[in-house]
Amino acid sequence: MFDSIVMRLLTGKFLCETTAPEAFRALEEDAMRNDVDAYLRRIGRRLACTAGGHAYYMAYERLGPDERAEVKRLFSEIKHDLRPMVNFLKFTMQALRNEEAPSPGERIDYPAILRAVTTHPQLADELRNFAALGRDFTASDSTARSMLDKVFTQVVKGGYLFLLDRDREVYAFTGKLDFLLEAIEFLMANEQIADEAPDDQPEQMRML
Repeated sequence: MFDSIVMRLLTGKFLCETTAPEAFRALEEDAMRNDVDAYLRRIGRRLACTAGGHAYYMAYERLGPDERAEVKRLFSEIKHDLRPMVNFLKFTMQALRNEEAPSPGERIDYPAILRAVTTHPQLADELRNFAALGRDFTASDSTARSMLDKVFTQVVKGGYLFLLDRDREVYAFTGKLDFLLEAIEFLMANEQIADEAPDDQPEQMRML
């Protein structure tokens, strides 16, 4: 299990109860968590956890000139994810008539969202608006199924959604959502600082 955890972390994976339940539970144990962290520190990295405790990931132990470039890249990546994910969260809340934003581990029933889109013109318009986010969100045709498939595919690709049951088309939000929400809070409070990618960035900004 140790080797599997380390290899996943080294590739930039987030380990959460949704995507890697065995690894996540192993890291909840002090001994495993300390062993993994000790190994990562030998290569200038460390084990980090989102503030909500929903996911583990690899972060820099310290930031130098080389690491600053990577952190700036991470900021750009997060900013690229912001609008699509904010739109997606809003869209799913409207479709499922939820007043509270989803949290890591929460399940999403694709058929229920598809039914909502086909019966509510406003939701259909919201779905079509995703195409304005770029080619990645533009479907090959204008059917509700095709457009929704495209959006779900991109959110899964981004690591924020995980397919739990292919036959029933049930998804779940991953622990990476916790990371994104932390990043959003930081960027909203420190937009200018975020653009400059300083050395004193918070926990979630030190990821590799």
